[in-house]
Amino acid sequence: MDQLEIRNIIIQSAGKCVTKDNWFYLADFGSVLRSFGFDFKSTGNLKLSHFLSEYADLIELKQDESSEIPVTLGRLVAEGSQVKPNETPVRSVPAIKPIPRRISGSPKNALFEWAWLGDLKTTLNRLRELALYEQWFYGKKPGNEINQYPILFNYLIYTFYRLTQEKGKVLETEEFATFNTGLVDKRYEPIYALFKKSKYKRQKWEFSDFCIAGEDWAGKTLVRQFSKLPELANYFNNTADMLFDVSAEEPKLDYRHIIVENTDRLPLNFLEENIPQGFVREDTTKMSYQQKMLYFERFGQAIEEDARVYRFIKARLDDALRLAIKRVKWNYKTAIPMYFPTRNIMSLLLPLALVDDNQVDIALVTEKTQSGSYLGHTILPLAWAYSNARLVCRPDSDWLIAQNIIQDEAEDE
Repeated sequence: MDQLEIRNIIIQSAGKCVTKDNWFYLADFGSVLRSFGFDFKSTGNLKLSHFLSEYADLIELKQDESSEIPVTLGRLVAEGSQVKPNETPVRSVPAIKPIPRRISGSPKNALFEWAWLGDLKTTLNRLRELALYEQWFYGKKPGNEINQYPILFNYLIYTFYRLTQEKGKVLETEEFATFNTGLVDKRYEPIYALFKKSKYKRQKWEFSDFCIAGEDWAGKTLVRQFSKLPELANYFNNTADMLFDVSAEEPKLDYRHIIVENTDRLPLNFLEENIPQGFVREDTTKMSYQQKMLYFERFGQAIEEDARVYRFIKARLDDALRLAIKRVKWNYKTAIPMYFPTRNIMSLLLPLALVDDNQVDIALVTEKTQSGSYLGHTILPLAWAYSNARLVCRPDSDWLIAQNIIQDEAEDE
């Protein structure tokens, strides 16, 4: 498929999912795009937002960061709208203008704005093959051909973002740049990412290779260019903060934020067993991403208005939290340290089992305050929890296990 066809498909897809304020969720846009028989990942982009950033004259992107996990929105640039919805793609398209990459400040875009990574499938495979083995995908086997290693992808981009928040962790010379990936090879030697000055790309740097210091061309170049090699990302000032203090009182939860504002993160079967009075249950499997968001927003509002249901869910959260604390007392590794990229803070994850005590449904994000007590800010789906925890270290856990996690397809957009 050539550029003219791709550009017209982008325009038509945007037209089919435009909302009343002209902004649409990228998850919905991705579904419409696939209905045209086009897979953006075939271009080497693992994220739809990265693919669309190359078409900034057609699609404008922004992030809604009102929640812990930002949602990306897009809308059609007015002057690019030559093709109307339901029309056959035509060859006349706007002239391609060299538009500089916008620096969004978003943690997940930082690496892509700093450097061109080449073919992402090839780049990630290179890192995976060099690194000490671990499972970099959710479930029993890798996903599609392009996005086989979503955990590794998130690890790389958010590790880079953390490094940018620390002084002197990303090093540059006139011709080369580097950072410490935090991963090691089978001999436990550190793996570094090496970049060279970009001559033809929009970014300042372009990916050269992953390497071990002193080995092969890249490793030798690394040593020649940098007298001091880059250090690891640091997440904790005090290692004691990596452990949950069981002598403290139980965390105080932000119940309204968890129950009302994040209803969609609660287990669906748990919610459907506690339908508020007057609320009509609907089949979410046939909903678009935006429809699901609106449905669970209504669901949360209905729960808030039904005092009996609200109290029951609150009580169930309390029971699940008490069980989690017991598990921590039995095994300190139950509480898992994690890094929250969008807030640039450290937290501890606790397992919450709402339906069956033997099956963890969601993770509670807790933060130790200056007083020594804990706050339970929010809940996360297990895939998000694992991705954030893996930034600090590979989880050694009996409940947060990549093989047992099913990732929502919409999370990939």
